[in-house]
Amino acid sequence: IALVNDLLNVTRIEEGRFGYEFIETDFLDFINKIFLENQDAFGVKRLSFELFVPEKKLPKVRIDPERIKLALQNILDNAKDYTSSGGKVTLGLEKKDKCLRVSVKDTGVGIPENQMSRLFGKFFRASNIIKLQTEGNGLGLFITKNIIEKHSGKIWAESKLDQGSTFYFTIPVK
Repeated sequence: IALVNDLLNVTRIEEGRFGYEFIETDFLDFINKIFLENQDAFGVKRLSFELFVPEKKLPKVRIDPERIKLALQNILDNAKDYTSSGGKVTLGLEKKDKCLRVSVKDTGVGIPENQMSRLFGKFFRASNIIKLQTEGNGLGLFITKNIIEKHSGKIWAESKLDQGSTFYFTIPVK
């Protein structure tokens, strides 16, 4: 079912039919809800899952909450799936310049440096992941990148093999 949904989403993206409903959103509340929704799944795998957010109020942003949730969930699922039991995943939110910046840092398997340029391409799966786990279709980060860019944001990653990865994306504030 997940594969079919991902393929449908990719087709909609490519045909320009991946609809968006932008609404003004309190992004801090939004991130807190996603964090709470994911705690059990991380706990089942015995991963430390932490949240770091500013204490002060942040400006509201115009997003499609359903689409941004899908994008962030894709990143969180990868962090969970590719981090061994006993590892750590950190979800962070901060205001940087005229954007809110979300980060997901893990202590997972990392991504080979020579494959980073293909990270957000369709059907890409890193060579070390293919050996480690056969599940996955290589569409999640492609979909995520398209969602973030539709929000006029940017997405990128930093990674060290066998040490973990950090994925970042920005959402502009008014």
